[in-house]
Amino acid sequence: MHLDSNICEMCIHQKREMVTHLFLRCNFAKACWNSVGISFVSTRSSVHIFNQIRRHLNTSFFMEIIILMSWSIWTTRNDWTFNNVDPLISGTRSKFLTELSLVASHRMNSVLSQECLDWIHSL
Repeated sequence: MHLDSNICEMCIHQKREMVTHLFLRCNFAKACWNSVGISFVSTRSSVHIFNQIRRHLNTSFFMEIIILMSWSIWTTRNDWTFNNVDPLISGTRSKFLTELSLVASHRMNSVLSQECLDWIHSL
């Protein structure tokens, strides 16, 4: 695919759209994580950031949170790029909470599901 530019248009840093930037360092991505109470030092490596998130959450479903927030950020960015849908932090948060609720309800055992749903309701 030919692209006119690979510069992130969602933040003021004008950085290249690399994986770490898209999901962790972009101002939009950081605000999305922050909307669910997750903050981290974004200048560290992605492995370090994921470990920070894991320690901060202190829950056994931290990987589901990381994956689903990344997915929500990705689909929001794609909606903006390909469908001209304004990227809203509240919309990304809503997508994330909906997806996580579905995973908790249909893919987790009852104990873990309840823990996850309690976490969602605490936000």
